[in-house]
Amino acid sequence: MDLINLKSNLELICGINPVYSLLKTNAGKRKIYEIYLSGSKESNPQVKKIFHLAKEKRIKFNILEDKNFERLIINPELKAQGICAKVTNYTYHDLDIFLTSQENKNCRLLILDNITDAGNFGAIIRSAFAFEFDGIIIPKHRSIEVNKDTSRISAGTLEEMKIFQVSNLVQTIKKLKENKFWIYGTDVENKENVKQVSELDFIFPMALILGSEHKGISRLSRENSDILLRIDINKELDSINVSVAAGIILYEIYMQIKENEKH
Repeated sequence: MDLINLKSNLELICGINPVYSLLKTNAGKRKIYEIYLSGSKESNPQVKKIFHLAKEKRIKFNILEDKNFERLIINPELKAQGICAKVTNYTYHDLDIFLTSQENKNCRLLILDNITDAGNFGAIIRSAFAFEFDGIIIPKHRSIEVNKDTSRISAGTLEEMKIFQVSNLVQTIKKLKENKFWIYGTDVENKENVKQVSELDFIFPMALILGSEHKGISRLSRENSDILLRIDINKELDSINVSVAAGIILYEIYMQIKENEKH
């Protein structure tokens, strides 16, 4: 039961909602070795749901004394809530397989360009799940990766979200276009060819490219976008945090879909 010396390809998923999402969806196709529960949480209704899911999936469920459970949590930033699961790392999804199999006419993807901060990545994953995006594309180089910090900051939504890691972002954008995706790039410039997000009628399937707060998206990503968009903000401020911008834009897209479904 010694989790202090976990191998690098293993991690702890902690918290009631993250562990529930892990058992329910497991988007990262993790192998789940066992679940640890602090005895004082045994009567929690959500924990009971987790227990039944674990039993259905034949996953070992260990109920520990509270003091023994606390010894497992070596990272003080983990919000364990009395439950954690020992799992393998997240497994990236194959974009080619996804594009071949996806049938959602409103399919929408995120593309992260020049984003290297785990906090922003985790927050973007949460917004992508909240507003029902189908997946997130990240490049292999000069980019954040899915790791333990991402998992913690996303508060369980990583286990609900397909993440695709690709070798070449520009080639991936071109591939999406070949599959009839409209590509929307974000830009902070207030130019004639950069549309205000609230003025757009989005066309689906679509992919939205987000860049870092200071660098934005790359020149090639911008040149390969069908439409460039921006958010109007206080003119005394150059830009806003990318995860905040993501939440605003994704909400606009989500609400537009909901409005279209009414008609």
